[in-house]
Amino acid sequence: MANPSEVALNPSGRHGSSIGFFERVPVVAGTAVTLLGVLVFAGWAFNFPIITEWKPGGIPMIPLTALCFVLAGGSLIIAVQPYQSPTTEAIQQTLAALVATTAILTFYEYLRGSESQFDLLLFGNRVTQVGWSPPGRIAINSAGSLLLYSLALLFIPHDRRKRDLRAQMFATPALLIALVAILGYVFGVRGMYAVSQSSAMALPTAIAHLILGIGIIFAVRDRGVPALLMDEGPAGVLTRRLLPAALLAPIALGIIRLAGESAGMYETEFGVSLFAVASILTFVGLVLWSARVLRNTDKERVDLLALEKEARAHAEHARSEAEVARAEAERANNSKTDFLAVMSHELRTPLTAIMGYEELLSDGITGPVTELQRQQLGRINASARHLLGLIDEILTFARVDIGRERVRWESMSVNHTLRDAAALVEPMATDKSLRLVVKLLNEDQSIQTDGTKLRQMLVNLLSNGIKFTEKGEVLLGCAVSDGLLEVTIADTGVGIAAENIEYVFEPFWQAEQTATRKTGGTGLGLSVTRKLARLLGGDVTVASRFGAGTTFLLTLPMKAPAGESIRRRDTPTTPTSPVYALKT
Repeated sequence: MANPSEVALNPSGRHGSSIGFFERVPVVAGTAVTLLGVLVFAGWAFNFPIITEWKPGGIPMIPLTALCFVLAGGSLIIAVQPYQSPTTEAIQQTLAALVATTAILTFYEYLRGSESQFDLLLFGNRVTQVGWSPPGRIAINSAGSLLLYSLALLFIPHDRRKRDLRAQMFATPALLIALVAILGYVFGVRGMYAVSQSSAMALPTAIAHLILGIGIIFAVRDRGVPALLMDEGPAGVLTRRLLPAALLAPIALGIIRLAGESAGMYETEFGVSLFAVASILTFVGLVLWSARVLRNTDKERVDLLALEKEARAHAEHARSEAEVARAEAERANNSKTDFLAVMSHELRTPLTAIMGYEELLSDGITGPVTELQRQQLGRINASARHLLGLIDEILTFARVDIGRERVRWESMSVNHTLRDAAALVEPMATDKSLRLVVKLLNEDQSIQTDGTKLRQMLVNLLSNGIKFTEKGEVLLGCAVSDGLLEVTIADTGVGIAAENIEYVFEPFWQAEQTATRKTGGTGLGLSVTRKLARLLGGDVTVASRFGAGTTFLLTLPMKAPAGESIRRRDTPTTPTSPVYALKT
């Protein structure tokens, strides 16, 4: 099986055909929607309910809806043609405008609250026999989607010329409406596809909306989601592999859960817990798999840089080849960090939902919770919060790595900030029976820096010390010298071998170490800490001896750079004694 990093760095091959498929998506979608509309017309013309309803007694696709799909499909096919004349563009815009007009007239009829001959323009005699009320009228959610799609179709020529995202902005909410309706049919929830008792989107209509929306999204492929999916670098490969799993896994798990409940295999509470656990395991697997692929990509980048240096040392004529290698390596690195930022952000949404379901179950919303179930829910909550911490760590690393991390300068108490950070890690020290000693300034001073980032760096360094210390103590001390705050974090842990000191701040380095595999973690904590310290104008250094503990020194300037606006933070009074132990 091919190495994922090799696949990511070499776009030619298997995924080249998938990129070619994405380029054909708009034409395929437009053709499919047009043919579906024509087929429904034939069903009404020849009185074949199986074509219009798809199942006996089902909700039919209204003739006006089918007409709109024919018009919209034709407009999409014309809009994505490589060469456009004023005539063809006028035809494309006219077809889209007709769809918009039909949707607007439908809304007008709903607002007027009466029946009209407009709804019965097509196959009126047969439509009135179906029992739809008002007969022949497009459902509200379907009319809204058609209006959004028509606006998107009107903006496609503009977006292709200006490289804009207006068509995607209009098509995305309509696509979500269709997806919700389809899931409503899958899970048997009428409220997801019916706005009212007499206004519901038919299943063939929802599928046609979904196909049309995907086609419009891919009409402009150099911006937004299509640009990421068609990227030939690591981000594109990973997105094409992870996105289907992220979309299909929750649906598949939900279907399995409902099937089990319907069969009487377990109760609702257990089904929800099982769904939460399965979702956590699925997304943990996706995060770890993507981190492994990105680490291999990063190693490949390092190898390319080494080849560049060797080529420069051997001959001057190899300079051009080395520059090409460096550009490829930097592109791979940027793709990696962009993917980390996007993927970490997207994974937070389902994870937050999982934590919300756990809290609802723990509060007894769905019924009494036994002690055993409460313990299981506690494990779910702990796992979810641990995963959320890993995702936040990866997200911070990605933002700093690509220069998108913002600094919010504020003035705060040094002693209070250090005491605050120590209190956050106190439970970790308590669990391991370690002594956490804090030495504050004899006379408290104010520092101008980003308080959130300073606290994050302190917690990272203290957590690292506690994690690798089995007995003894972890010391947090500070001093001010020559306008610099010097914070020392020392532990009596396992220490670091001399040959590994230079790799401590490398991202993912710890993932290779036996100690880290035992304690857990992404291996990004120290790398993020150093990047944040340098972002604030300081640095982090380390001194250690294997088996005798480790000492980290964090230095930060006491004053913010000239010209920066400073926000003042009110902090409570620090303890009377500058030296105290949080845990013995």
